[in-house]
Amino acid sequence: MPRPVTLIAALLTALTAFATAGCAADGKSTSARRTVEVPKFDVDKPGLLDPAFAPDRLRGVDVCATLQAVDLGRFGTPAPALTPDGFGTCSNFMKDRNGKPFNVTLYFDEGVSDPGANRIGGLPGTVYDNGSGSCFASAAYTGADTKNFDEPRGLEIQLSSAQADACSPAVQILADAVDIVRTKPPVSPRASGGLGGFDPCEILDQAAIRDAAMGASADSAGGEGLYACKWMADNSVAVTLRFEVGSLKSSPLPPVDLAGVPGIVVPTSADPPTCAVQWEHRKNANAKGESEFVQIEIMNMGRIPMDPCANATKLAQQARAKLPTA
Repeated sequence: MPRPVTLIAALLTALTAFATAGCAADGKSTSARRTVEVPKFDVDKPGLLDPAFAPDRLRGVDVCATLQAVDLGRFGTPAPALTPDGFGTCSNFMKDRNGKPFNVTLYFDEGVSDPGANRIGGLPGTVYDNGSGSCFASAAYTGADTKNFDEPRGLEIQLSSAQADACSPAVQILADAVDIVRTKPPVSPRASGGLGGFDPCEILDQAAIRDAAMGASADSAGGEGLYACKWMADNSVAVTLRFEVGSLKSSPLPPVDLAGVPGIVVPTSADPPTCAVQWEHRKNANAKGESEFVQIEIMNMGRIPMDPCANATKLAQQARAKLPTA
């Protein structure tokens, strides 16, 4: 069970109050006519809650530069090097004022469970203290696509610290990150042709998705975040396309040819029958020497007669032809 959060309530109250009241001048109270209303968000419906976080815009923001722009020095000594992880995640493994670990990770694209009435950076937020020195503070920028069983999505700060209260600094860091993205986002210096600038929902044709789902009609692209897209057919065949950074999986099956690029065919599950095809898009995408790669997965949840590996291969051939050579 999460332990009670002590100081964080006061901080959230202050953030909410700042959003709801005007500023007093010369010791005079602010009139009701200058009061700023707190925006009302419906996080149970799909849709963008703030245009500053539109997917096309957010994909172009550098997550590490955003974390670097936050004044982490007020909490201790930041590490000189930032550590990226994939497209939308970056960490600073720093020290607090007592020289103890104070590890901060910023996520651009996370599920947000039950965002409440509080506001973090003007967005509906939630705070979770796991009771083990880690706190998760999240601010939702999109609502849930309940038809596809997705949560709202947003920015998140994960803070691990030896301090008794890890949530107060987590909320402060997140509020700053939200403000940076909204008002002065650092542009990502991605290499030309990198996957991070593409919309995964625009890569596959609807006709090809329908063929991969054995002719069944598929819902429009579901809310799988900035770097993935999911379609659910009415016969319970799910198609997912993801952009990832890391290493390709090994497979006992022979690779398939994708216009001169080898595609790795990976049977990922027997129940339900699931198969994925992966291919490398760009080598040495980060300082760790990892690769950008694409994965197309077909999950046969309805267990209808089909070969998910063959259908995933056909989709991969189409997607590969649409993406440039990096």
